[in-house]
Amino acid sequence: MRSAVRDEPVSVLDRILAILDTVRESHGSTTITQLASATGIPKSTVSRLVGDLVRQRYLMRAQDGVTIGLRLFELGARASTPRRLTAAALPVLAELYNATGEHLNVAVQEGRDMLSVISVRGRLRPVPSRAGVRVPSVTTALGKAVLAFTIDEGVLGSVITGLDSSRRRTFEKELVAVRTESVAIDRCETFPGVVGVASPVLSPERLPVAAISVAGPVADMDPKRIAPLVRHAALALTHRLALQVA
Repeated sequence: MRSAVRDEPVSVLDRILAILDTVRESHGSTTITQLASATGIPKSTVSRLVGDLVRQRYLMRAQDGVTIGLRLFELGARASTPRRLTAAALPVLAELYNATGEHLNVAVQEGRDMLSVISVRGRLRPVPSRAGVRVPSVTTALGKAVLAFTIDEGVLGSVITGLDSSRRRTFEKELVAVRTESVAIDRCETFPGVVGVASPVLSPERLPVAAISVAGPVADMDPKRIAPLVRHAALALTHRLALQVA
């Protein structure tokens, strides 16, 4: 625990960080009273800020107070995701490329978009995306694969904002199918003449870490043929990442 003998944090951000640091350092649950004493922040202010942090999943309620929430774990995982993905994905991508010869992507979610972390060039010219490029979650197979498993309603809500009622119903049905099949399809929605097939890479808690996709010309891409290949690749990448953690 932090010492209470220090200046009270001034800005809202300072106060939030002081609360989060104190909870983290407690290695367990912490009460509002303990947080107020340790940070020097008035108890009423601590109570209000903790309520906000719980609603945003940075903290979670426990029997004896509050503890670190899932969102901080998710952010920590995302911060190390590109490095871990690169190390784990290269052998998987080599196998997938040998089986398809098409354009491959591994991407992570960044707000309303998917950010390509690894890209392998296939037959497509020009290349529809490359490492470091953002593509929209709402139309891409990569985005659908991740959104089907996200538990962050705020992210999902921001992605579907602007869709009319008919398109929203169709999109929601697509996500239900992805949760069942672990395969998402982009039928020329993002890039004209380009079909994408993707599968999610999940954590042990079945939270989306990333997605892996195969994209190719509509005349040559058969989603039914590609689906088992990309699903197998996503599972292989999921297992390799799990071994890194273990």
